Amino acid sequence: MKDLRDYMELHLCFDNEGREVEVLDVTQLEDNVFKIEENPVFTEKVSYGDVIKVRRMNDIAFYIDTVKKSKYKRYNWLLSREVVHSLELKQLKNKIGEWKGKSEQVFGGIFIVNLPANSPIDIHAEVQRVIDAAQK
Repeated sequence: MKDLRDYMELHLCFDNEGREVEVLDVTQLEDNVFKIEENPVFTEKVSYGDVIKVRRMNDIAFYIDTVKKSKYKRYNWLLSREVVHSLELKQLKNKIGEWKGKSEQVFGGIFIVNLPANSPIDIHAEVQRVIDAAQK
């Protein structure tokens, strides 16, 4: 697994005006080609593991195209405070790592999971079990 120091921050824009800019950790593969190392929150055009091509202008990289789609499938939930702070969610995050997946929690309650596209895990059922347990 890479260390955070192996990544660089990219100011990535998904509109042509430069208004929707999100700062993402990426790995540079070529001059204008990057691998996304975290999930953007404000768009679903790209996700963790995608390889993208950009056009740079000043300090902003404008998204052009996805060169290669990720081998992961992305799932999102908005979780309550009780669920976010539950032992069950912590345990699920550990399981996701064991399943060769990745999880992120952003803005407190947004829970994002990336699992291999061919994973047999029913992540929706797993998250529902966490929600049910935390609300007891």
